[in-house]
Amino acid sequence: MYALTNKIIMMKKSLAAVAVLTALSTCAVAADLELYGVIDTGFTYTHGYDDSRNTFEMSTGNYAGSRFGLRGSEKLDETLTVSFVIEGGFNSDTGAYAEDGKIFNRESQINISGPWGTLGFGRVGAFVSGSSSTGWFWDMDPFETGYTDAGLQGTQVNVWRLNSNTVYYVSPVFKGFKLGVQHSFTGANDTEAVRQGDNNTFTNAALRWDGATARAMVAATMETFGDNEQWQNTAAGGEKFSTRRDNAYEFKIAGAWQPNAGPLTVYVGASYFKNYTTFSDSSWDDDGDVNYDRDSSRRLDGYSLYLAGKYTVGAADLLASVQYQDGENKGGDGSQESDFKRYVAALGCHYHFSPNTMLYAVASYADG
Repeated sequence: MYALTNKIIMMKKSLAAVAVLTALSTCAVAADLELYGVIDTGFTYTHGYDDSRNTFEMSTGNYAGSRFGLRGSEKLDETLTVSFVIEGGFNSDTGAYAEDGKIFNRESQINISGPWGTLGFGRVGAFVSGSSSTGWFWDMDPFETGYTDAGLQGTQVNVWRLNSNTVYYVSPVFKGFKLGVQHSFTGANDTEAVRQGDNNTFTNAALRWDGATARAMVAATMETFGDNEQWQNTAAGGEKFSTRRDNAYEFKIAGAWQPNAGPLTVYVGASYFKNYTTFSDSSWDDDGDVNYDRDSSRRLDGYSLYLAGKYTVGAADLLASVQYQDGENKGGDGSQESDFKRYVAALGCHYHFSPNTMLYAVASYADG
């Protein structure tokens, strides 16, 4: 479905946002099997100040990510249940796979649950992300981590993070608290190297609390980098860095509060990252221009803060947020400025026609 509402975005760097009509549908195939999907299509206008670029295009997946999937479960006995989720993304404007070579790129996992918690295996989203059924971060942001810059991926890393070859555990809920721990044996890569020392790894732990009118979350992430990460892809023609890259770390804290269960919800949070090669999840174009010293094992360090709100009027949710990021290229080779800053502001509206169909428009501005 298409939205006939334009969404305008203006920014220093050329990044996108979109107005979309989203339809979610579920079809119960059997008592323990569900076919579901999302179609997310709209129009994007982008203005980049630095290069005076203006683009207008039909776009897909800027909020929810167009997808199809199957999920099912079976009770093994009175206490044990086995479940699975397989979910693939696609581009609703062209029909192409969202990621070449992967039918179920968004999620592919099996898990078993009991009174002791849930243990799962496969390709899943990080707890610090808004991706897949294991993402716990999406409702810490009124934009639900969508819309490129407007959502929290405009100043933070790992907001869209998915990892293959992952094992995870989620504890039972106790007084509103639950703990999650996951470990990927290959990180963002899919193929496991023959020699374990060549593999990257991704480890994430999160503690979340949900109350009647508030919720909060703290999380920590560590990534290690195998010997293959010493190779520089293009800038040095495949030559090897003299120093193996240091581990990367990220810490997040976030919360949301709905005073007196009223129409207003306030969101606040902060993050810190160390030794990453991206400024944020939405800055891919800029990241490719960053140079590093061959003798340095360091990369980008930074922190970000955000304050946001949502106000519900009838069927409409009015959204607003401001974000700030500050950091330094610790591994710079001296050819560029070492410090970086970024400011993001966004306004939006979600209009709910039904529980499954929504029209929305968002405008965002980013400078950095």
